[in-house]
Amino acid sequence: MVFNALTQHTRHMAVDTRTTCFVTGAAGFIGAELVRVLVARGHQVFGLTQSVKAAARLRRAGAIAVMGDLLEAGRWRDEAAAGWVFHLPPCPAGGLRLGRRRAASIARARVVMDAHLLDAVAGDATRRIVYVADSSCYGPSGPRAVLDEKPAVSSARQRCLTPSLERLGGYLIAGLPIVTAFPGLVYGNGSWFRERIVQPVMAGRRILQSGKTTPWVSPIHVHDCARALMHLAECGEVGSRYFLVNSDPIRIQEFARVFARLANHPLRVWRVPAAAARLLGDRTPAGYVREDAVFSNIRLRETGFHFRYPTLEQGIEQILGAIHE
Repeated sequence: MVFNALTQHTRHMAVDTRTTCFVTGAAGFIGAELVRVLVARGHQVFGLTQSVKAAARLRRAGAIAVMGDLLEAGRWRDEAAAGWVFHLPPCPAGGLRLGRRRAASIARARVVMDAHLLDAVAGDATRRIVYVADSSCYGPSGPRAVLDEKPAVSSARQRCLTPSLERLGGYLIAGLPIVTAFPGLVYGNGSWFRERIVQPVMAGRRILQSGKTTPWVSPIHVHDCARALMHLAECGEVGSRYFLVNSDPIRIQEFARVFARLANHPLRVWRVPAAAARLLGDRTPAGYVREDAVFSNIRLRETGFHFRYPTLEQGIEQILGAIHE
């Protein structure tokens, strides 16, 4: 009798600790990994997507697919008022040429998407909103790592992103529990890393390198990025900004060099001037990153977060294991 009572109590506690989560951009590179991490921790996950194929992938991952478009205030908003809300709005694609008119159009769309979501979750049900921004809005960092200074609007890319970030202050004043996350250069077995590093190296093709040296960047493995987002939902301070990056910056060229060495494949590089790379469609690794973009993770570490793949070598070893599987 005592054993049965304890067992029932344990099961009850397990159910109580499960959080309902709503994830926008759930079919994206980071979003899909975040869904997997949340499901693995036993949380109930609703993932927003526009694609029927992506919805099927979400269901296979153990999530509940919600069909909808952030640009439209549709019925998907009925599911948005979850305990944890993770907002991963789309960012301008790497290598995309952004004039002022195009940047302004993207900025307006982001403001609309944010309003549709954040207006839907205003209430007591949501304990934390993790807003996933883009560290590129900070622009070139120079030789010193950026902490949390306000982004300076000096480029088309930044003009795409800062209007929506500036509006978050009003939502915070209104009482929304928003934590803002700025991932660095996220890599893993997908997205730009698979297309521009894994596939060319494994096929013996050349990696396009722009200029003699490449910029310094702050990387993070996609799994650690997803874990950090979940950690911020648990431990992040409302109103604070956190950079999600490893402690040690690297040069972009290190991605291909380390991957080729650990994969035991020769590395073939095609070095072209930066201007020529742009004319060729800018197929360099990391696309739009042409200047140093280094950030500090001190605030993230102060919350008690620990990286599973703290170095590039450890992260690429995981990628190689996934490829072989």
